[in-house]
Amino acid sequence: MQTHSSTIGSIRQGGGTYTDLFYLRHILEFGEEEAAAKVQDTIAWRNGAGSNVVKRAGDAVTMATADGGWNNEPVLERAPHYEKIKPFITGKQILTTSTRNNDLIYCVRAGKINDVGLMAEVSVEELEEFFLYAKEINCIVADQRSMQSDRLCRVALANDLSGVSLFNSSPDFRKALSQSSTIAASVYPSVNRETLLLNLPKLLSALVKLFKPIFPKTVQKKLKFCNGPLKDIEDLAQIAREGAERTKFLDQIHELISDDY
Repeated sequence: MQTHSSTIGSIRQGGGTYTDLFYLRHILEFGEEEAAAKVQDTIAWRNGAGSNVVKRAGDAVTMATADGGWNNEPVLERAPHYEKIKPFITGKQILTTSTRNNDLIYCVRAGKINDVGLMAEVSVEELEEFFLYAKEINCIVADQRSMQSDRLCRVALANDLSGVSLFNSSPDFRKALSQSSTIAASVYPSVNRETLLLNLPKLLSALVKLFKPIFPKTVQKKLKFCNGPLKDIEDLAQIAREGAERTKFLDQIHELISDDY
């Protein structure tokens, strides 16, 4: 922030009451020349199409941290369309934990989600909003950790694809993933680390062609494919608490993600 302080000050004069870190992330992602315009695009989204996500997530984090720790119940309760989504997506399918250097790992077990049943209950737009809410929560936490540690914290995505079927999956589910990822790449700059696609079934080449276009080009550049992490984990809670399973998972993850952030 010291290095880019003059640019941050110049952009801030254009309007907005966001933190210096908010502007810094745009500068690091888009460069000093483009950052001002990108900031305005992000603010327009946060005040417009994304306002419901932003308000819900901000309230949820405030309630989750009210006692000094982290209570995940308010986060779940505030999630958009959660009553319709919760029979299909729980902590068994999605969980956020931390790397050893305090970045976040957003773990998704796509093969464990009944996406056909889910998409019979929600629209593409509703699921897109749910995914963006999760990204907003993670961004808030990453910003808090950045300010506390004086290190730019980011979020890695670990998507376990074991059990994914080419023939019984929902195209609408993939569409919601794609649309939310495209929006997030623009409005959460310098937040995303690597996207890890893990444990692909034997139809590797077909699955790569299926899943790679889901992500915007900026994310595709950070895609990595690997077998191993999460493969033998029955419950994601095992990697959230200290123990042999978490130690092994973090060892595997740190071999896949770089430390150049």
